[in-house]
Amino acid sequence: MRTRLSNNNLFQKLSNRMLDFLQEGVSPEKLALALAIGITVGILPLLGTTTLICTLLAFRLRLNMAFLQLVNYIVYPIQLLLYIPFLEIGAGLFSKEKFNYSLEDITRMLAEDTMGTIGKFFFVNLAGILLWLIIAPVLFALSYFIGRAIFKKMAKQFNGESR
Repeated sequence: MRTRLSNNNLFQKLSNRMLDFLQEGVSPEKLALALAIGITVGILPLLGTTTLICTLLAFRLRLNMAFLQLVNYIVYPIQLLLYIPFLEIGAGLFSKEKFNYSLEDITRMLAEDTMGTIGKFFFVNLAGILLWLIIAPVLFALSYFIGRAIFKKMAKQFNGESR
C-alpha cells in the first residue's frame, strides 16, 4: 500500500509540474513576447538553429515554450522563402561576392561537399544575418505590439469583461 501512495504522489507531482510548465508565460505580455520572438527568430537566415535559440530564450525569459515553438514552426516556410533573398540582398549590401544560387543548388552542394559549401557561403550567410539584424528590431516591435493588443483583447473576452 505504501508503494502505491508513493507512485500516486509521484504522478501528482509530475502532473503538477507539467501543468505549471504549460501555464507558464500566459499573460498577454508574455504571449506577445513569445509571438514576437517566434516570428523574429523564426525567419533568421541560419537554417537549423531557430528551435534551439527559441528554446533558450523561452527558458531564460520564462515564456510559454509550447506557444513560442508553435509560432517558430509556423513561420518555418517563411524562413525558407526568405533565405535566398536574405543572402542575395545581404551579399549585395555587405559583401563583394555575388550570390546567384537557389535553395536547390545549396542543398545539392551541401550533400556533395558539406564543409566546402559551408566555407564557400560563410561570409554570404553572415551578410544575410546582418540584414536580418537590421530588419529584426522592426519586425519584433510590430509583432509584439500587435500581439499584445490582440492578447489583451482576448484576455478581456475570456475573463468575461466587455469593452
